[in-house]
Amino acid sequence: MRARSTVSDPSSPRRLAATLLGAALVVTACAPGGPGAVSPNEIPALEQRLAQAPNDGDALLRYAAALYAAGRCDTATVVAQRGMGVKPQDALGPLVVGRCLEQDQRLDEAHVVYARYMTSYADRPGAAGIRSRQGIVRRERAIAAARDALAREAELAQVPAEPTTVAVLPVQVVGDSAYQPLSRGLAEIMTTDLALLERFRMVERLQVGALLGELNLTQAGRVDPATAVRVGHLVRAGSMVQGLATIPPRGTTRLEAAVVRSDGEVTAPARQDGAVRDLLKMEKQLVVEIARQLGYELSAAELEMVLENGTQNLAAFLAYSRGLLAEDRGDYRSAAAFYAEAAQADPNFDVARDAYEAATVSVETSLSLPSAITTLSSVEVVAPGVGTELPLGGVLTTTVTDIAATQSETTAPTSTQVTSGAQTSASQPPPTITVLGTPVAATGVVRIIFRLP
Repeated sequence: MRARSTVSDPSSPRRLAATLLGAALVVTACAPGGPGAVSPNEIPALEQRLAQAPNDGDALLRYAAALYAAGRCDTATVVAQRGMGVKPQDALGPLVVGRCLEQDQRLDEAHVVYARYMTSYADRPGAAGIRSRQGIVRRERAIAAARDALAREAELAQVPAEPTTVAVLPVQVVGDSAYQPLSRGLAEIMTTDLALLERFRMVERLQVGALLGELNLTQAGRVDPATAVRVGHLVRAGSMVQGLATIPPRGTTRLEAAVVRSDGEVTAPARQDGAVRDLLKMEKQLVVEIARQLGYELSAAELEMVLENGTQNLAAFLAYSRGLLAEDRGDYRSAAAFYAEAAQADPNFDVARDAYEAATVSVETSLSLPSAITTLSSVEVVAPGVGTELPLGGVLTTTVTDIAATQSETTAPTSTQVTSGAQTSASQPPPTITVLGTPVAATGVVRIIFRLP
């Protein structure tokens, strides 16, 4: 989760160019010749084309897409894998293979396909589509794992937990209600900070959240030590980290955490006090103390990695935390807006940018036909302004804005509309996302639709 600059022009770090969310630009799947939709009717022609040029990567991937649209996943997977051998950087191949695996409920295998692509091509156009599917699969796997663990609870209770496996529970936030979303965000950043230390295997926040959801504990606040031990057994964690953030409207903010071991032992809480504006600095120091309670002392290099992880902009982190909350309840529209707000508040908060792109694809996917695969054409971010309507269909609006240190320095955007030439759903006006409050960022979307005959 290290924040890194993704500004297009290094000589002008405040200039971010983008395409507004919206544009459901229907394009061909890797084929030349302009916009269009892949149809099973193309299968004979594609087979003839491949007979003449069997290693044509574009044709192979288009053929795989057509087979997928025809419901022929077995053959589509084989063809997509051939296409991936020729064009491994193209996201369409992994998307076809992964979606077929998802349809067959082979979620672990789908996750491996997506993860393998992201390891090598996370910065390629289309990676956001993979990231979106990866997040959806990760969530489905977490729910399935939670239900399986509960069904086997008596059995798991007899198996010793892994001593180096650690899970972080949602942080209880008391005081100013405006900071309640930090419960998710602080748990996430603590998890990723500790994951930087190779000593520990961290349980994903989603997995912990899914289990708490199955136990109906998501709204229960801080769980008692006995419940923490139970959760630890269910996720096979030898240690659970329980955090508490006290953020009064005025006065000193306190961040503390204790480790609950699998035998029920609870360590004395580690504490950090300070001003609320320094909350994220306090979190870093708390992670060092948590690691110490877990029996590990950070090296200088590990400490540097932890300090560089994430953002130190509290407004950006709060918006990101709101995005996590929205995404956890399946509200990808709101999540996209919050992640965009976070990316605008801190343009170097790369994790927020990635989450925004994935949530945007998820919004588009929810509006698509079942035979559609959605990816992203642009990775740039812009602040279109307060109350901006972002149309989802038919039009691609590009905007360039100079994002300065204060809102008063932001220049007026200039816009150009480009008609896509294709409608994704007949007889229905394109839906919109209305963003109110803080200016948000947005980016262009490419929806690859495989039309059924």
